[in-house]
Amino acid sequence: MTLLYLSRTEVRELLPPLEEQLDLVEATYRALGDGRVELPPKPGIHPRPDSFIHAMPAYLRDEDVAALKWVSGYPANKARGLPYISGLIVLNDPETGLPIAVMDGAEITAARTAAASGVCIRRWAPSGWDEAAILGCGEQGRFHARVLASLNPDVRIRAYDPHPERIEQLEGNVAPAASWEEAVRGSEVIVSAGPIVEDPEPPIGPGDLAERVLALPIDFDFYFRADAIAAADLFLADDIDQFEYYRSLGHFPGWPEPDGTVGEEHEPRPRVVCCNLGVGALDAAFAQRVLEAARANGAGIELPL
Repeated sequence: MTLLYLSRTEVRELLPPLEEQLDLVEATYRALGDGRVELPPKPGIHPRPDSFIHAMPAYLRDEDVAALKWVSGYPANKARGLPYISGLIVLNDPETGLPIAVMDGAEITAARTAAASGVCIRRWAPSGWDEAAILGCGEQGRFHARVLASLNPDVRIRAYDPHPERIEQLEGNVAPAASWEEAVRGSEVIVSAGPIVEDPEPPIGPGDLAERVLALPIDFDFYFRADAIAAADLFLADDIDQFEYYRSLGHFPGWPEPDGTVGEEHEPRPRVVCCNLGVGALDAAFAQRVLEAARANGAGIELPL
């Protein structure tokens, strides 16, 4: 019995092309919405202020895939020269329960989060959108800039980050903004990718948003105020149970109940908010695709159990 290990570099090389990633997210969301995924709310521990380490198990019934992501987020790591997000994904044989692979989880986390936003953009971004904002230009900012440019090569992105040098890492037609207000003004798609902290002071209210806009707060409630969410014509989450779990921990004070999930069918509206918290089902789907590619290409290191 052996366990296949895959590094982050190997995972990056084995991930499918971006368009296939979006289709994989779409199919997984549909399965989740149809009840074909076992997805318990992710438990977590918080060893340091504003930090988290979460366990994210999932079972995809259609594909017979069982996986667990053990992922951490430490905002203070930036000052240490260490990544904010790190983690591992373990895949188990659903027939025997034996672990069959362990791989870096950071690359998959970044890729599937941006792909999930891409699916929401394909569905609910205003027709003819070409102005976008990215707030926070770390790893998620970089991955989201790539997705935005892939979906619309003519998109103009205004990017804001308290550390302006990070904006230079974004690909595409990107212009630095001196403030979040400048970035958001007139934007039809807004990606907020700040840190996830325990007591944020979100600045964005309903008056800061265009009349036709898709907001993607992947940083929970770091940038968007509750009244901005309440002013939306459609408010969706990727997992309502998980949203309520985080609300019980003190996140999202004053936010309304979601109108549904991103895996369900909803008519486009002028102002849409998709709050994708991150679901283990996507990690499982991406990890399985990476494992299949690794087996086909002889990648990875076999470790004895």
